[in-house]
Amino acid sequence: MLTITEFKNPVLPGEFADPDLVCFDGKLYIYPTTDGFEGWSGTQFQAFSLEEDGRFQSHGVILDVASDQVSWATGHAWAPCMLRKNGVYYFFFCAKDATGESCIGLATAKSPLGPFAARPQPLVTMPMMREHGIRMWQTIDPSVYVEGEDMWLLFGNGAPAIAKLSPDLTGLVPGTLRNIDGAEDFREAIAVMKRGGFYHFTWSCDDTGSENYHVNYGVADNLYGPIHYQYPILEKDVARGILGTGHHSIVRMQGTEEHSSDRYFIAYHRFATPIGKYTEGKGWHREVCISPLAFGDDGLMQKVR
Repeated sequence: MLTITEFKNPVLPGEFADPDLVCFDGKLYIYPTTDGFEGWSGTQFQAFSLEEDGRFQSHGVILDVASDQVSWATGHAWAPCMLRKNGVYYFFFCAKDATGESCIGLATAKSPLGPFAARPQPLVTMPMMREHGIRMWQTIDPSVYVEGEDMWLLFGNGAPAIAKLSPDLTGLVPGTLRNIDGAEDFREAIAVMKRGGFYHFTWSCDDTGSENYHVNYGVADNLYGPIHYQYPILEKDVARGILGTGHHSIVRMQGTEEHSSDRYFIAYHRFATPIGKYTEGKGWHREVCISPLAFGDDGLMQKVR
């Protein structure tokens, strides 16, 4: 069980982005985009786990979207997320298909470290969005939300959407695919959690290549919205050389004897530091960080320091 309360950032060695931070059986894992490629053109996903020395260890490549592992994909491996159900690990990921459009695919394994086998067709595509009248620029940036027996997929670029996953997680339940209303200045990477009777939504704004990339926050009574916008919870800190903070995930760690109440951590990326290291292309030279996340007496998320 995690007892660390602070992490030394960046937490991963090298250039990575879009981290999905999850906890399985008390152990933390990170599934990021592999960064450092012009135009976000990387093709491989790695898995990392938090070890007893407080460092995240790489377990190597778990999926390569430019290989025979993913028959429908041609490259551009972006923004994965992970879900476990009945002992099976479901790895949702983004890649471009033969038409050049980004899709959301699915691979499964019996271990959080693989080996993963990808399904022969993508799970979510732009033609599907056009068919159902869903506003969106790209079908990218999945996140998953679990409530009881129901599991939901959130995603989108330009406008957010949500759909209930089928019981076997290999499709979307008909009639549940809709846009989410009220995400102020939405660009991508929407996620949701429930606390205190409300749905707490967070999403990224601006462009990942901009130093102003940041995370907005709002609450809703319903998974479809409308979201009542509150304020940004994660922003740049120019004085400290921290820029381009966004594309996050949030994990809840249940209380232990050492920590009686639940704790929350937010993983995100920022421009690789020191900032002067790269004179151009900072948006694809990024590093992963983790910070504590707290809620105030009003029940709302506090800004990340």
